[in-house]
Amino acid sequence: MIRVTKKIWLFGVPAILFIGLAVMTVTFFKQRKTIAEQQRVIEAQTESAYRALSNDLNDLNVALSKLEAAGTPARLSKSFADIRRLSAGAVRALSLLPVAHADDEGLMQFLTRTGDFAETLMDRVLSGQMLTEDQLGSLSELKTCCSGLSEQYDGGCMDGTFPTAPEDGFYSGETDEENIANYPSLLYDGPFSESSEQAEPLGLPEETVDENEAMRIAGELFPDRTLSLDGRTESTIVTYDFSESDGNGELCVSITERGGLLLYFMGTPAGDKNDPPSDEESERLHAAASAYLEAHGFGKMEPSYAQYYAGTVVLNYAAVQNGVILYADLVKVYVDRITQAVIGLDAQNYRFHHRERDLSAAILTEADAKNALSDSLTLEHTALALIPKSNTHEVLCYEFKCTRGETFFIVYINAQSGAEEEIFEVLNSDEGDLVV
Repeated sequence: MIRVTKKIWLFGVPAILFIGLAVMTVTFFKQRKTIAEQQRVIEAQTESAYRALSNDLNDLNVALSKLEAAGTPARLSKSFADIRRLSAGAVRALSLLPVAHADDEGLMQFLTRTGDFAETLMDRVLSGQMLTEDQLGSLSELKTCCSGLSEQYDGGCMDGTFPTAPEDGFYSGETDEENIANYPSLLYDGPFSESSEQAEPLGLPEETVDENEAMRIAGELFPDRTLSLDGRTESTIVTYDFSESDGNGELCVSITERGGLLLYFMGTPAGDKNDPPSDEESERLHAAASAYLEAHGFGKMEPSYAQYYAGTVVLNYAAVQNGVILYADLVKVYVDRITQAVIGLDAQNYRFHHRERDLSAAILTEADAKNALSDSLTLEHTALALIPKSNTHEVLCYEFKCTRGETFFIVYINAQSGAEEEIFEVLNSDEGDLVV
């Protein structure tokens, strides 16, 4: 054994201290570089989603303009179908923006309401009825509002003023009630009426907790973190919000006032891996997510699709009741690609919709429903599913997962009437599964 007894000095500093400082400096700048790279990825994704939203708003504005010139039921029906499709695309783009701008709640309601209104009018035209003066007036209001939105977002893309960084207030999560009121209100006898927008969450108990009890619950969920209260968020689901930023990274937690339930939390991934996982890794990630959901009282859940972000895979799960998939009751689980630990959860849809359903038995057999499928499709998997048509209306369907060549489709056939309710194409990309 060789024992070193002589200290080595560099620039008047013991060498061991000098080396330690150097290592710390290199580590610090590596962390800074990683954070900067992650920020650039987030900003690039945000810019892409913002531009997609701008394009959809522009196309929606054009479709509403063409509607004014439509003179036949066939053309009106096609125009309404285009409006419904474009509004859905804009909703998807808006949902990809991180907590969106201050008026995101109003814009989301406007876009969803526009698509649902178009579907209602399309059904009316297809049944041989004429549009009323009130409905024509509502369409004119939609056109005026959409034109203004299109100009606003197009201008943001042209001059690069769209918000992409926290200092712009983009991640504030604040809601401007005045902006919501500025969107036109559609009054019609449809599935997404004003009354349904004011519906109470169905998956929350009536009893409430105060901030002290919410803090206790958050502390039990994250015993190794020291959380502090950020405030109380007034929304459809009222929450107490907590956070911590320490050596383990940032953590945000939201506990519902009604019931004291976990609504949302988000931590920091250990790395930035974002390539599609192998089958073996996918199994491990799903096992971690399923174990977390079971341990935290979410009951039987069915995995759906996945997306891959910097260091994280987002796995979507839907609740299951008596073998029927409840697609309104969705939970997003964020799993770290390196540690396979659950670092995030978004149970907004689940808390809003989840309750025991009164499920009617299917009138059609699976074989009967299968007859409605196109002969060009190859059936891969079948399940029963309750799919949302609006906030207040759900339809029991047979879910047929099919292929046509290399293309993957999901077709929903009404289990009572045999109607073809929905058709989705599933696009596989490096970022995950995209349902369109």
